[in-house]
Amino acid sequence: MKILKLKLDYQNGPLWRDVFDRKKLAVTTGVDVVENDEIASEIDEKIQEMFSSYYEFDSHGQACYFNSEQAKKDKGKMLELISLLKKRLEEINDGSFSVVDEVTEFVAGL
Repeated sequence: MKILKLKLDYQNGPLWRDVFDRKKLAVTTGVDVVENDEIASEIDEKIQEMFSSYYEFDSHGQACYFNSEQAKKDKGKMLELISLLKKRLEEINDGSFSVVDEVTEFVAGL
């Protein structure tokens, strides 16, 4: 069984892609049913765009500033999107993967 990690980082959605697929010459989650699901991909992209927007460059006297105030304002929407993603993963899970959620607790703590 493969482990699908949910994490957040700049320019990366919560569907953590850390497996290099030699056939596709791309980094993937390593879980085909997830990679091929348009709904999960759309939600992942929305979360990525929202989270990445909190990073500001050459702002507040710093080279890279994380706008935690905006992240706090958006916390409810972000948690809603994460919940939708987890629900979709449950729907498409064919038993080939399990999910490790490292996102919800982080966002809830903002």
